[in-house]
This record gives sequence, structure tokens and C-alpha cells, in this order.
Amino acid sequence: MTEMLNEAIADYEQKLFWRTVNEQVERTQREDPEGWADYLAEREAWLGPRPRSGRIAPEWEGLITFPEEKDEARPR
Repeated sequence: MTEMLNEAIADYEQKLFWRTVNEQVERTQREDPEGWADYLAEREAWLGPRPRSGRIAPEWEGLITFPEEKDEARPR
């Protein structure tokens, strides 16, 4: 019973943490759009541009062509 209670508390704390983080991010976007844009620019400088697709790791981006991309490139 104690183990189940500890798991429920840990789950609640994790959900509360991420809810708080999301609220703070949304508040920053709303109240300080210039600061948010600075953050995104700095993040991109460190991590590089976001991948076009969430399907592959960024380091493989551009090295793999998915079938649907081949179809888009080929005229019909």
C-alpha cells in the first residue's frame, strides 16, 4: 500500500512540475515576446535549426529521403 501511495505522489509531483513549466513558458511567450524570440535564437545557435521532420534525428536530416518526399520531388 505504501509503495502504491509513493508512486501516486511521485506521479502527481511530476505532473505538477511539468504543468508549472508549461505555464511559465506560456507566460513568457505572452508577456515577453522579445525575450522568447531571444531564447529561441540562442537555442537554435546551440542546437542548430529544428529538423523538418520529427521522424529522424537531426544529424541524419538531409541524408535520408522518405518515400513521400521522393513523390513530392517527382513531377506528375
